[in-house]
Amino acid sequence: MRFTVSSRFIFVVNLLCVLTVSAVSAAKASEPQDAQPSVYRESADPMLDVQQGLNRAKASERLLLLVMGAQWCHDSRGLVEKFNDPEVAQVLADSYETVFVDVGYFKDLRVISQRFGQAHYFATPTVMIINADSERLINRKDMHIWGSADSVPTEKYRDYFSAYARNPSPQFVPLPDSQASVIYDFEQHNAQRLQDAYGVLVPGMQAEDKTGEAGKEFLDQWREVRAYRTRLQQDILRLRQRAQEAPDEALQLPQYEVFSWEDASS
Repeated sequence: MRFTVSSRFIFVVNLLCVLTVSAVSAAKASEPQDAQPSVYRESADPMLDVQQGLNRAKASERLLLLVMGAQWCHDSRGLVEKFNDPEVAQVLADSYETVFVDVGYFKDLRVISQRFGQAHYFATPTVMIINADSERLINRKDMHIWGSADSVPTEKYRDYFSAYARNPSPQFVPLPDSQASVIYDFEQHNAQRLQDAYGVLVPGMQAEDKTGEAGKEFLDQWREVRAYRTRLQQDILRLRQRAQEAPDEALQLPQYEVFSWEDASS
């Protein structure tokens, strides 16, 4: 095969274009997930973002889907990946107004969760489905599954959000007046304790981000906090259920062991 000067030049240019595109594609494929654009972006006023999302949900007669997560969190990223599945994305587009709230290094955003009757975010991600008209949280009983969002099958995403879309106003049973204040005080006390525990974790998280390694002390603390917040969320559900079943019965409030960094005498 013979090339003229012009054809050689065109061949070389085309070859360089192919090699350049291939190199860019390979670089993007190997790019770390943390470097990819994130839906968890810091906001000057996250509560305003939520309120505006709620207003849009009301105007469009959709549910508010409130996701509190962070880019450092494997399950928060996994949730977003499965939200992009075509079937799941269609369900969300049809029936939900989605707002992502960046909790960063466990920022104190109780003002957001408590706006809808949830004491705190007990996991990243925390996924709350809100009926926009009543402004009530409607998935309290099973929202805990999203703490392991990356492990939840895509089919479960589709079925879960489709089911709530079909029944956006499930029966609401308020807590009995005699028990409501007891549960509220319990939730508030432990929400503060959880936020304090989150604060203990932050230095270790920042150090891990800088060095790429997690120290033993931090990992031990992380396990303590994870076990506490998991049990706390379960206990709150049980207390609420018991209060509705036996409104005249005194509630037995659970007790928790002190954290390793706490003074046992306090």
